[in-house]
Amino acid sequence: MAHAQQDGGDDNGGDDDGGDDDGGDDDGGDDDGGAGAPGDDDDSDADPVRRDDDRARDPVPGARAATPRRTRVVDAAPPPAFASGEIVVTNLSDGDLAALQSEGFTVIERIGLADVAVVLHRLRVPDGLTLEQARERVRAAPTGATGDFNHYYRMDDSTAIQAPDEPEQTGFVPPPPRPCTHLNCASLDLIGWPLDRETLQECRVMAPVGVIDTGVNAAHESLAGAKIEVLRLVAEEVDPSKAVHGTAVAALLVGQVADRAPGLIPEASLVAVDIFGRERGDERASVASLIAALDLLAERKVKVINLSLAGPPNAALEAALLRLTRPDGAIVLAAAGNGGSRAEVAYPAGYPNVVAVTAVDQRGQIYRRAQRGAHIDLAAPGVEVWSATSISGVKPKTGTSFAVPFASAAAAVLASRSPGATPDAIAAELRSLVRDMGAPGVDEVFGAGLLALDALCAPKILAIQTE
Repeated sequence: MAHAQQDGGDDNGGDDDGGDDDGGDDDGGDDDGGAGAPGDDDDSDADPVRRDDDRARDPVPGARAATPRRTRVVDAAPPPAFASGEIVVTNLSDGDLAALQSEGFTVIERIGLADVAVVLHRLRVPDGLTLEQARERVRAAPTGATGDFNHYYRMDDSTAIQAPDEPEQTGFVPPPPRPCTHLNCASLDLIGWPLDRETLQECRVMAPVGVIDTGVNAAHESLAGAKIEVLRLVAEEVDPSKAVHGTAVAALLVGQVADRAPGLIPEASLVAVDIFGRERGDERASVASLIAALDLLAERKVKVINLSLAGPPNAALEAALLRLTRPDGAIVLAAAGNGGSRAEVAYPAGYPNVVAVTAVDQRGQIYRRAQRGAHIDLAAPGVEVWSATSISGVKPKTGTSFAVPFASAAAAVLASRSPGATPDAIAAELRSLVRDMGAPGVDEVFGAGLLALDALCAPKILAIQTE
C-alpha cells in the first residue's frame, strides 16, 4: 500500500495566489461582487504570458529620453504530458523485471497496492532507447501489457481549447424557483435536488465518498463540522498543491448547512486524497499517484469516487479502473474535460466503466468549453456554481470539474439506499434519473440528459445486481 501522509490543514500554508480551472487569482477571500462575481469564468483561457522587458528607470540628467519598447508577447510552452524518461507498469513478474533490469531499466519506485493491482513499478528508461521504444519493450514482456508513460493529469485539460461554440438550442425552460435562501438555489432547482433531504432518512448518505484532487483546507469555515479526512500522496520534496480546487470540490459535497453555499450531502464522510504537486506553476499529478490513490480508497471500501481531473489515456490506469469498478467495487465519476467541443476525449472520463459528467449553466445550456463524445453519460450544473475558496469565503466556480460532485452526491445517495448494488447498477440508475436534452435520446453533448432528481428520495428500492 502506498504511504499516505495525514494532512488536516491548508496545504499551501495560507499562500493562495493561484487559480481554479481558470488559472485566475483566488485570494481566499469572499469575492461576492468582486473579481469572482457571476460572469467570471473559471476555465483556462490559455492566454499568452505577457512580460515587459523594460522596467522604468530614472533618466540620466541631460540625457535624451529613450523610446519605450513595446511589451513583448511570449507564448507559454505547453506543460509536459508525462514524466520524462520513465515508464509505469502494473503486475510485472519478477522474471520480467529481472530481464528488463538486465537490459538497463532501473526501478525508480515500487508501490505496493492492496486492491487495484498487486504492485506498480516506475522504471527508468535506459540510455539509447526513446520513451516510445521503452514502452514497447516493456509491453513485449509476458506480464508487461499495462506498460505506459507516467502521464500527468490536471484539474483542467486546457491544452486543446477551441473557440467556444454557439449555445445548443434545447428549448429547455428552467423550473420555477423553490423556497431557498443560499447561493446555489438555482443549481439545485435545475436538477430537482431535494432541498429538505436532511429530514428524509431514505436520502441520508451512509456510504463514504472519496475525492482525488488537490489539497483540501479542512479548516475552512464551510467545512467546519464536516466529517472529512485529508490524505496526501505526494513526495515530501515536491512543492505541495494549492488547496483551491480540492477545497471547492469538497465543499460542494460536504459543506455544512449553515454556510451560504452548503454541500449536497453534508452528513457524509469524505476521504480526500491530495495527489497534486507543483513545478514552475504547473499543478499536476502523475498516473502513478492517481493509481495509488484509487487503491487507497478501494482499501478503505469507499464506494463512490469523484475525479474532477482529466488527462490522456493510460494502459496502467485503465487496468486499475477495470479492477476497481468490479461488481463489489466502487462507482467512479469523472469530469468530461474543458478542452472544447473538438478536443480529443479526456480520461479517465473516456473509459466505459467511468461515469463521464459534463456541465450546463443555469438555463440548461451546455458549458461552452465542455468536451463532447459518445462517452458522455450525463450533465449537471457546472457554470457559476458557488463553493469555498481555499482559505475563507466562497466564489463562483465554472468547469466540468464542478459538475461531477452533483452526480457523485446522487450516486452516494443511491449507494447508501442499496448497499449491495453494483457500480454498473448505480450508474444505470443515474442515467435513468435525467431529463432528455438536445437531440432526442442519448447524444454526444448531454449524454443521457440533465440530472432530474426529484424522485431521488422516493420510497423505492434500487434493483440490486451482484454480477
